[in-house]
Amino acid sequence: MTKLNECTIYQIYPMSFQDSTGTGMGDLNGIRQRLDYLSTLGVNMLWLTPIYRSPKRDNGYDVADYRTIDPDFGSLSEMEALIAEASERGIGIMMDIVANHTSTEHEWFQRALAGDSHYQAFYVFRDQAFVDAHPVGSVFGGNAWEYVPELDRYYLHNFDPSQADLDWENPAVRSAMADVLNFWIGKGIQGFRFDVIDMVSKDWQAMRMSNGPRLHDYIRELNRASFGGQEIVTVGETWGADLDHMRHYSNPVGDEFSMVFNFEHLGLGCDKWQARFGPQTFKQVVSRLQPGLHGQGWNSLFLGNHDLPRVVSYAGNDDPQWRDVSAKQWAILLHMLQGTPFIYQGEELGMTNRHWQRDELRDVEAINYCDSHAELGGAELSDRIDRIARDNARTPMQWDASEYAGFSDAPPWIPVNENYRQINAELQVSDPSSVFHCYRQLIALRKQLAVIGHGDFSLLDAGDPERCCYVRVYRDPETGVQQRLLVLANLSECHQEMPHFSSALEGKAPLISNYQDAQGGGGPSSLFRPYETAAWLLQDP
Repeated sequence: MTKLNECTIYQIYPMSFQDSTGTGMGDLNGIRQRLDYLSTLGVNMLWLTPIYRSPKRDNGYDVADYRTIDPDFGSLSEMEALIAEASERGIGIMMDIVANHTSTEHEWFQRALAGDSHYQAFYVFRDQAFVDAHPVGSVFGGNAWEYVPELDRYYLHNFDPSQADLDWENPAVRSAMADVLNFWIGKGIQGFRFDVIDMVSKDWQAMRMSNGPRLHDYIRELNRASFGGQEIVTVGETWGADLDHMRHYSNPVGDEFSMVFNFEHLGLGCDKWQARFGPQTFKQVVSRLQPGLHGQGWNSLFLGNHDLPRVVSYAGNDDPQWRDVSAKQWAILLHMLQGTPFIYQGEELGMTNRHWQRDELRDVEAINYCDSHAELGGAELSDRIDRIARDNARTPMQWDASEYAGFSDAPPWIPVNENYRQINAELQVSDPSSVFHCYRQLIALRKQLAVIGHGDFSLLDAGDPERCCYVRVYRDPETGVQQRLLVLANLSECHQEMPHFSSALEGKAPLISNYQDAQGGGGPSSLFRPYETAAWLLQDP
């Protein structure tokens, strides 16, 4: 398996990646059809969001059977074929593990409802007095306690009522989850992403649904019982992790995870529906985490995923005039950092958010938000949905300019973005100046340059809201040669002088740039164009 410092992981949302059967929903054989594309991009691993049998109340994050492939996606034999064919191309498969909760259709929960005390202990069932004393709000809105008349008890669901929280204080639950991991390791899986793993330990005294007192104990136990010591890449989704927690999760000893997803750099805050991406927040968090984890842990690098809006729409500028250079800008700024980059499907093309009508929404979170915030008025509510709703990331992959963007021969389960004729893989793979080839170059550079994977980090313009400039430094312990990587970015739509541009860069071609003519003409200049971004590699004896 490729080392973490050289690895790039590509996230696939299978429902929206490629339909091979004409159902309007993506499937495993569709992913197999696109493996050559992913190999051309150069990624090392594919993270698949849940493909288990599920009623899909929350698009697969409501698992009804951890060992069975949902028929909508294919079969176990087709999954095994995908694992083998990806491996032939040097690509591993990462499974999404939903360990905090199961679907209420899962056999465990059904047996609990039928009165089986063994499986009732798998879930957080409580009586009326406990519920009254411990009110909990669901992430998706409303009460997180659901009453079961047959049992005269309540069960906890931190998300949708169809997603019942497992009780990780029960060792039988922890053992059952380790068995699930070992099943998939036996099938050749090389990675696991753990959904909301910081919620498996609750703090009932402080009434926190995450980061409970036994969280790290549970993770270390799971490590020993399954993936530990097997060169399996693991990442935990940890929304509330501070630097100290991140060091625990990803410590070099390797007794927890390989790395974590931390969301602080996105600036989502307490109410994501009103949040705006702030470059200053991004820079402040990066300037703390890069040195804070250096040699003490490992981080993931991402700006987008299946729960987030499209990168160029949220962090950048998706106006057609600036879309490509803006998409490349944030790719360069992110991929020149230490950590393991994650690319969400379509990000490498600069796919954007779309405009939504209420009846087009598929995500339960967005639908609930519309229903509970009608008082905002049409324009304000529409703006929030268009800007932040999870459905923005779940529109079908834009493969070509044919009907339904080459995703399917049938109307897709969720609408295609209307700009698919201007933004698609067919156009970009054949264009060396495209966003796709910028990502391809960044992936290759990470494998080639030790300074990207190992260098120290220094932010050069902490207080400047219109520039992002940093330097990475690495001295090879064997040769003594020092590499310096200088990254300069103009974050504004105006021309900007770059104070960190030195005379040593005059006439020196950048390692990578988001402007096609950056290496031509009279060479680089300290006057950067709108959104212009470039990186230079300097070597000192």
